Amino acid sequence: MSLSCLNAQINSDIIDSKKTEGNMDVFSPLAESPNAIKGSVYVDTSKSAFERTVDLLKRLTFDEKLSLTGGFMGFQIPPVERLGLRPVFTADASQGIRLGTIYLKGQKSTSFPGMMPLSSTWNKELAYSMGKAMGEECRALGVDILLGPGINMQRLSVGGRNFEYMGEDPHLTVKISKNYIKGLENTGVLSCPKHYIGNDQEFTRHISNSIISERALREIYLPPWKSAIQNAHASCIMTGNNLVNGSPAVMNKPLNADLLRSEYGFTGIAMSDWQNTNYHPEKQNLMLTSGQTLLMPDNVKFEAWVKNEIKTDSLRKAEIEIMLDRMVFYTLFTLINKGVYDRTPQDKSYFNTFETHKELARKIAEESIILLQNINKTLPIRSENKKILLIGQPELHSGHGSGYVDGYEHVTYADGMRALFGKNFEWIKNIDKNKIQKADFVFYNLNKTSGEGKDIPFELGSDLGSEILAISKLNKNVIVLINAANVMPMPWLKSVKAVLWCSYLGQERGSALANIISGKISPSGKLPFTIEYNFSDSPSPKFNFLGNKPYWQGNNDNYKNYWLGKEEGKDSSFFQNVKPHQIIPLEYAEETLIGYRWYDYNKKAVQFPFGYGLTYSKFNIGKTNVHYSESENDSIFILVEVHNSGEFASKEVLQLYVSEVNTSMVRAPKELKNFSKIHLIPNETKTINFKLNKRDFAFWDEEINKWKVKTGRYDLKIGFNSESLTVIQNIIVNKTLIFN
Repeated sequence: MSLSCLNAQINSDIIDSKKTEGNMDVFSPLAESPNAIKGSVYVDTSKSAFERTVDLLKRLTFDEKLSLTGGFMGFQIPPVERLGLRPVFTADASQGIRLGTIYLKGQKSTSFPGMMPLSSTWNKELAYSMGKAMGEECRALGVDILLGPGINMQRLSVGGRNFEYMGEDPHLTVKISKNYIKGLENTGVLSCPKHYIGNDQEFTRHISNSIISERALREIYLPPWKSAIQNAHASCIMTGNNLVNGSPAVMNKPLNADLLRSEYGFTGIAMSDWQNTNYHPEKQNLMLTSGQTLLMPDNVKFEAWVKNEIKTDSLRKAEIEIMLDRMVFYTLFTLINKGVYDRTPQDKSYFNTFETHKELARKIAEESIILLQNINKTLPIRSENKKILLIGQPELHSGHGSGYVDGYEHVTYADGMRALFGKNFEWIKNIDKNKIQKADFVFYNLNKTSGEGKDIPFELGSDLGSEILAISKLNKNVIVLINAANVMPMPWLKSVKAVLWCSYLGQERGSALANIISGKISPSGKLPFTIEYNFSDSPSPKFNFLGNKPYWQGNNDNYKNYWLGKEEGKDSSFFQNVKPHQIIPLEYAEETLIGYRWYDYNKKAVQFPFGYGLTYSKFNIGKTNVHYSESENDSIFILVEVHNSGEFASKEVLQLYVSEVNTSMVRAPKELKNFSKIHLIPNETKTINFKLNKRDFAFWDEEINKWKVKTGRYDLKIGFNSESLTVIQNIIVNKTLIFN
């Protein structure tokens, strides 16, 4: 049955337990449950998921249906013990499993690089492999739904959760997230992309109203969601904490019911982020028609509203039950369709895959490391007899908050370097002028902590920059390791020889770094974001009206009191600026011009452009051929030769951009439309094949609410980063094209 038909049919046809504490053996498949009704359609795996769900829905009581609209025990979908349905387990996050969310003790989960470093690989195959590995760990540990990946756009370089997202470009996010989701879903685990939509910062995230134009939504913020639903077949989505265009994201009918479900054909579970439905007690009636299906971690306020509505009106109860049927149907259909109820939560055979996951984590970390600077070919260091010193701040393997993953058997930077350089390596915690002067190379780790809870100031502490400058005066071969997910000023850049952007690389960070600095692996990571000179240059420098201090996001005590109308809480600065029930407007005034689009359009110089990253080798673009016709339905085929003229085997990313020439509207001077990562040995040449169609030239026309390609000239540009591009073909469009 097609998605659109299923949506139409749904619209027309329409307990107590203890924490498992790691013992999931108590749960059996539905067919083996003593409470399952033998011979019934909902138990029969030979029947379609639709037939089984219809039968199951008919057997549920009103109270059971109501219970299935809310979470259970913090991170579960509740069981229906009377009918043999077990609880369904969810867990954070995208780069490993946060074991505390499933109450597991004595277990382990791989700490992979985060979503930002995964995106830095620009490697679609690695994204699929990571999603598959995450699914395998979920199956081993009893996780049915993984609460990720994060596919919000990096609108602000200071966003606290940027490490959980995939950068500033929708096309890059689409390609990486699509493959990650496919890999995860193919293991039988349900993906849950988050946070839909405009939940792009931590500042006042629960009480802010993201004001986003239809064009900006369609061109920048929605593409990853559309792809997740229509191409990757994500089973769930998580709505954000924020409001969007005046309506809470969790209760936003235009965005959820009308767009996700009716237009995109989404038939999966739409769950809320934790607690956000409880912030709007006066709007609980909107839940019934919003397209939302599951309120996490509970539906306390919604349940109270429903019971108050029906206590004296039997007709109202019947009316509400019809709408509950629709909500619950989406949830049950999705779980049955993915076979969740027909298996036990854990399949311990998947523990056998964990050893290969460590190797995969290392490979992702290797390909995510970005070489920003390498003066006089300082790197790689090929001699084991060189004296190597590591100094600086403590290294970070992950951001904090719900995206944090412990990992196990960590290989630190020091571990990796010690294995590489042996007794010639030393790690010191404090400045030692004598040791710095005697070292052949000094590695300085510069970290920047980030994560859920607050956004991260652009500026570094003044002492950190001064420390790097001081060390560079003592030693001419200083190499800076940037251990961060948020950008920063680099006034020390000209005083150091090399810079490696390492982000948060997970538990295999030391092995990956050692392979890069030794030359065993050539760096091939590319920036998935722009590094500006100053935050004041960025698209939205005044997003935080409290100013740089404090960068307030809020804590639960503040939010609870805020919605209760009390001016009380741990953070007094909040109530000095925000009054109870005040909604904070966040206007996306830059429209579609985020990231490199903004800097290009406004001709602002940047420290490092989007898509930038050096290798140890040298690559050249050779012959190019472009084949196309003027028919609106014909594809454009681009063939590009790439040659490795350097001394190292290496991977490189060729990027393809489209530019409308002499446009009369506000539009980015260029937009990424395709890319390919290839591996070449020295003196090898390969041909890359790109495919575009005329839709790749389109913008969203708000007057007709359709995609439009205007007549005129469009340039195809290729290169190895967004600033160094060559025009390879002019495409002339002689007729206006309109697309749905």
